[in-house]
Amino acid sequence: MSIESADEPTAASSSNTSQPENAGPVEGSVTPSPKASEGASTASPNVPKALADSSFQSVYEFLEAEATETKCTDGMDIVEMGLTLKLVGDCENVRISGTANMIIAPHITNLEITGIGNVAAVKNIKQVTFSGMSNSVASLNENTKVTDNGSSNKFGPDAFEDIPF
Repeated sequence: MSIESADEPTAASSSNTSQPENAGPVEGSVTPSPKASEGASTASPNVPKALADSSFQSVYEFLEAEATETKCTDGMDIVEMGLTLKLVGDCENVRISGTANMIIAPHITNLEITGIGNVAAVKNIKQVTFSGMSNSVASLNENTKVTDNGSSNKFGPDAFEDIPF
């Protein structure tokens, strides 16, 4: 998609006005980019190919490349905001009460998410309890027990759809 301005001010004309630079509507036209053939990625060249695919494995690999390894402890509570972590070790009981964290782990027995906007990709998870909002968790374990007392939470193979990584 490209945006073409109908009337672009010059540096000289914008410095002579008393209105803030971003005041008022911007006039222009929007030209949609040509549609890709079905199944083709429309990701820009700077975005890794894996990001065009929201499957568990591609998201796990992307987060793993970005994550900081952290030793998992029983009763661990992730309270920070905006972390990308790979939990290693024995993860029995993990709680995410922070906001906008991205977590991966090979195994978590019990995961409780009370925060907002967190993402977790856990290969094997036994139980997930949501009480927060807009959290997404995916696992390769089809027998995970899920309890959702929050709102707008997702669990399952499509949990990462519509999330921009």
